[in-house]
Amino acid sequence: MDELIRLINSLSKSEKRYFKMSSSLQAGDKDYIKLFEAVEKLGEYNEEKIKKLLKEESFLNRLPAVKNYLYSQILKSLRMNYIGSTVDSELKSMTEEVIILYEKRLFKHCLKIIEKAKELAGNNEQTLQLIELNLLEEKVLLEVLNLDKFEKTLSTSFKEEMRLLDIQKNTAEYRYLYNRIILINKKIKEARTKEELKQFEEIIDYPLLQSFKNALSFDSKNYFYLIHLNYNHAKGDNAECLKIAENQLELLESYPRKIEEKPKMYIAALNNVLLSQIHLHSYKNFDKTLSKLRGVPLKSPAIEANVFVSSHIFEMVMYLDSGEFSKSISTRENILEGLKKYHDKINVIEEITLLYNIFYSYFGTGEYNKALSVINKLLNEYHKDLRYDIQSAVRILNLILHYELGNSRLLEYNAISAYRFLYKSKRLYKLENIVLNFIRKKMHHIYTKRDEVEAFIELRAEFMPLIDDPYEKKAFEYFDYISWFDSRIENRTFEEIVKEKFLKKNKKSR
Repeated sequence: MDELIRLINSLSKSEKRYFKMSSSLQAGDKDYIKLFEAVEKLGEYNEEKIKKLLKEESFLNRLPAVKNYLYSQILKSLRMNYIGSTVDSELKSMTEEVIILYEKRLFKHCLKIIEKAKELAGNNEQTLQLIELNLLEEKVLLEVLNLDKFEKTLSTSFKEEMRLLDIQKNTAEYRYLYNRIILINKKIKEARTKEELKQFEEIIDYPLLQSFKNALSFDSKNYFYLIHLNYNHAKGDNAECLKIAENQLELLESYPRKIEEKPKMYIAALNNVLLSQIHLHSYKNFDKTLSKLRGVPLKSPAIEANVFVSSHIFEMVMYLDSGEFSKSISTRENILEGLKKYHDKINVIEEITLLYNIFYSYFGTGEYNKALSVINKLLNEYHKDLRYDIQSAVRILNLILHYELGNSRLLEYNAISAYRFLYKSKRLYKLENIVLNFIRKKMHHIYTKRDEVEAFIELRAEFMPLIDDPYEKKAFEYFDYISWFDSRIENRTFEEIVKEKFLKKNKKSR
């Protein structure tokens, strides 16, 4: 999509209004406003349609230049619109004021603004801005103090700068470790072998990560929690994940200004809590957390899309996990509408997650053809964006769907394709091997319902030890294989089996 139309489509109503208002106050040529209104009207940047709509305008022969100017003016408008809306922008504005006043030799004015700015920066742990403000203060004090007084301030100023640099260094180290574990997370997500877990352990063994007390700033503390959250998720310790996620949320809620300024950070923290609750199949405080998520102020279309995606993913997963597949239908319809409404504001990973949940919902309600269409969409349209762990799960689920639909020939063909992919990508673990062996060696010997039941009893027995295998159990988070086996063995619906097991599990935990 053209960058200009992406930028215009990202604007909220208030941002568009501010842009038009500020542009109307400017003198000179307003050709760029005409182009803005044309693009806004069309909803796309189509050169031919633009020229047709603006055929009477003389600037068409220099359209690329007007287009670039419009882009730069929108960015300028956004900068002006957001001045003072965040601590960072407010401090930058105050710093610029000090520099202007210094040039005018209004030093007392400078010191008043610096004092206010330092208080604001200190309360919000803006270390870099504090360092810059201290440098400016030194510069001003050199002009207003006699040499003896200025000399006395140097020692205090130096110590403070060293302290701030230590905090900044500490934050930089945590950020580096966080980025390293995120890189591994994007490739592996969940460790399925000792070698994969070792990559996470190399980071978690770092001295700074041995105690929360080592984190010297809000950012460092936040990174500390996120690093440990990623590590414990990789090794499958869901109870520890929930504990860490709740601690991270508590940290963030103790900084209300940060929630106001960075709602995406707050949404991510709520997501971590909800995800951990789902992994533990514990929904005691689920509705409360979901309400917090849906209560986040929708300050922009991007935040609106973010809240929609997150809340619907977790609501859907809660239904799927508890076996309430029939209840998931309305959520499924909302997601399908949302995919159309927010298509240009949802990233690929979010879209894949939503589609995966739609597949599961269709599977649970026995709509296998619709489920297969979603799986085919994931494999054909999103294969470059699918993480290896998701692609592995999707390929196995593709085989299950073909089995349910009685597509024997397609099942065999897809089994060969799945084997090649899994072998090449080094994702051929115990679970995948068992499924592929079943199709290759046992499926041909199933002629009657009794044969099928016996075959699935054997298959279930092979799967059971994997549930407690630390490197295999993570595969069960993508699909409830045991319940599917039971549905084939007992000749009952998948929904019945999952719901019954969930209720039994909840009774035991009370």
